[in-house]
Amino acid sequence: MIRKATLSDVLAIATLEKQTFPEPLSESFIYDEIALNPFAYYIVYEENHEIIGYMGLRAVDEHAEVMNFAVSEPHRNMGVGSAILEHALTHLKQIKVSLLTLEVRRSNQGAQALYEKFGFKKSHIRKEYYINEDAIVYVKEVRK
Repeated sequence: MIRKATLSDVLAIATLEKQTFPEPLSESFIYDEIALNPFAYYIVYEENHEIIGYMGLRAVDEHAEVMNFAVSEPHRNMGVGSAILEHALTHLKQIKVSLLTLEVRRSNQGAQALYEKFGFKKSHIRKEYYINEDAIVYVKEVRK
């Protein structure tokens, strides 16, 4: 089930972050996003009362940015990421966002394939965006 994240999900999201990324978002950052940031929209994919994926977005006016997006290792390549991304795009259309951007590690071929499957286009490179690694910036027109 995909649903909007609540404060009770913060610890599970932070744990997934730590399992997935070398530079994870902190628990306090995630808490502040969900509790205090009016521009943030966080969704979780829950299965058997366990958070197995999530996405954090920020939307301001007609532009949105993916803050982070993770699926637990055992659930990758099973459609979880596609379901989360599809849900996010539907939400962004509803709130009249026209452009979505995100950064992805140059080495993350799986994420790049997912974004390209959904019509994202490579925009440019951010050198050393991550520690010792470039980021590829992707963009997608949402209202099409």
